Amino acid sequence: MKVINTIYRVALFSVLVLPVLSCNKFLDEMPDSRTELDTPEKISQILVSAYTDLLPVTLQELRSDNVVDYGNDIDVYQAIFDQVYRCIDVTGESFDSPTEMWNRAYGAIASANHALQAIEDMGNPESLNPQKGEALLCRAYGHFIIVNTFCQAYNAESSTSDLGIPYVTEPETVVYVDYTRGTVADVYEKIAEDIEAGYPLIDDTAYDQVKWHFNSSAAAAFAAQFYLYYGDYEKSIAYATAAIGEDPTGVFRDWSLYTGTSVEEYANTFVSTEEAANFMLQSSNSLFARYRAGRYIVTQQHLQNNIFSMTPWGNVDATDYGTTYYTMSRSYFSPKFNEYFIYSDIVAGIGQPYIVYVVFSSEKTMIDRAEANVLAGNYEAAARDLNYFYASLGLTGSRTVEQISDFYADPESEDDDLYNILTLAPKGMTLTEGTEVNMIRACLHARRIMTVHEGTRLQDLKRYGVAYTHEIDGEAPVNLQPYDPRLAVQLPQAVTSFLEPNPTE
Repeated sequence: MKVINTIYRVALFSVLVLPVLSCNKFLDEMPDSRTELDTPEKISQILVSAYTDLLPVTLQELRSDNVVDYGNDIDVYQAIFDQVYRCIDVTGESFDSPTEMWNRAYGAIASANHALQAIEDMGNPESLNPQKGEALLCRAYGHFIIVNTFCQAYNAESSTSDLGIPYVTEPETVVYVDYTRGTVADVYEKIAEDIEAGYPLIDDTAYDQVKWHFNSSAAAAFAAQFYLYYGDYEKSIAYATAAIGEDPTGVFRDWSLYTGTSVEEYANTFVSTEEAANFMLQSSNSLFARYRAGRYIVTQQHLQNNIFSMTPWGNVDATDYGTTYYTMSRSYFSPKFNEYFIYSDIVAGIGQPYIVYVVFSSEKTMIDRAEANVLAGNYEAAARDLNYFYASLGLTGSRTVEQISDFYADPESEDDDLYNILTLAPKGMTLTEGTEVNMIRACLHARRIMTVHEGTRLQDLKRYGVAYTHEIDGEAPVNLQPYDPRLAVQLPQAVTSFLEPNPTE
C-alpha cells in the first residue's frame, strides 16, 4: 500500500488543475493559456486536468435514504449538509456546492476538448490514439456526472423532453457561448458516441499511474454502468465482462488486509492502487468526509438494520467489509476514504481538503452486470453474478434464482425497509412482478451495501422511481415521490441567468 504516493497524487492534481479552478465561470478559455499543446507530452499533461477534482458525493449521498437525522440538538456542521438533506436549493459557492461542481466538471471537459483539438491540429496521428481515447472517455464521463446530478434519470418515456445539460465538444475561445440545455436523451446519445469512439483507443501502456486514468478496465466499467442506465443491457453485459471477465474471482478484494486496522489504515487500503479490485481512483476537493461528525449521518441502527441488513447469503455484519467504525459514538461508517488536507500555508493553517474515491471497481461492475442480466431476462446469469459479489465479501454459498427471488418477495408481515423490499415505479420500463422485480431488488440491495457513503444510492432511487422520506426532528418530514423534481439538483444561480432552470414542480 503506497499512502505517500496517494497523497502526492492528490497534491499534484491540485497543482495541475489550478488554472481551471481559478476561473469561476460557466466555461472559460483554454485551461492554461500559457501552454501550447504541440507535443504528446503536453497533451498527456493537460489530460490530468480532464478529470474533475470535485465529485458530487455530498450532493447525492445526503439526498439519499442512506442518511438519517440524528436530532436537532446536533450541529449540522456545514450548511450544505443541511440543505442537501432537506432537498432544498443549495446557496453559496463553498466546497461541494452545485456551483463548484458545475464549474469544475465543465473545466475538466474543457481540458479534454483542448486536448482533442490539439490532436486534430497535429493531423490525428495514430501515435496519439491513446491520448485521444482518454480525452473522449473523460469528456463522456464529465457529462455523465453532470447530467446525472442536475437532471432526472434517463428513461425511455420522458428523457426526450426532460431538460438536459449542454454537451460541449469544442474548445472555447470566448468566455460565454450561447448554449442550450437540450434533453437528457440528447446528452446520453452523445455520451454513447464518445464512449464508442474512445474505448477502442485506450492503451494502458500510455500511463505511468494506470489507476488514475481511464485504463481499459475502468473504461469498460464506465461503459457497463452507462449502458445499464441507457437501457442497452447486452452492451452493458459485454463491457462489464471486458472489465471483470466471465469469472471475476481474480479481482476480488482481499478483505483480510482490513482486519484489526485503524480508520486511516482501512481507508488507505480501500483506495490503494495495489488493490486489484480498484479499477480507477479520483481525488475530490471535498469536505464530504466530515459529514459523519454532523447531524445527518448513518447511525449504527440504520447501517446495520437497513443497509447491511439480512441477505440471502447471510448478514454482511459478519464479514470484514461489515466492520464498522464510529464518530462520537453515534455515526457509524465503513471508512472508504480519509480526508487529506493539502496545506498551502502550514503556519496559517490554510489549505484544501481532499478525499480519494474509488470510481470504478470490480464489486460495482459485478452488480452492474447482475442488474443488466436481470433486465435482459438472464436470471441464472444474474444469480451467478450476485453469488460472485457476496463471495467477494466473504459470504460463501451459492443461492439459486428461486432462493433470491423468494427472499426479496413482498413479505406478509415483515418490515419492508429491513429487507430492502422497494416499491419500484420506473418510467419507460415494464417490470414483471415476481422474479424480475425481486431480482432487481436484490441487485439494488447489493449496490446499496457496496456503495454506502458513495452517493450511488441516489441514482438507483431516481432510476427506479422509489419514493422515500427524510424524517426531520421536530419538523414535517421531506417526502420524495418517484421522479420528484428535487431529485435533480437545481442549476447554479449564475447559470440560470442564461440557461433554463430545472422545474420545481
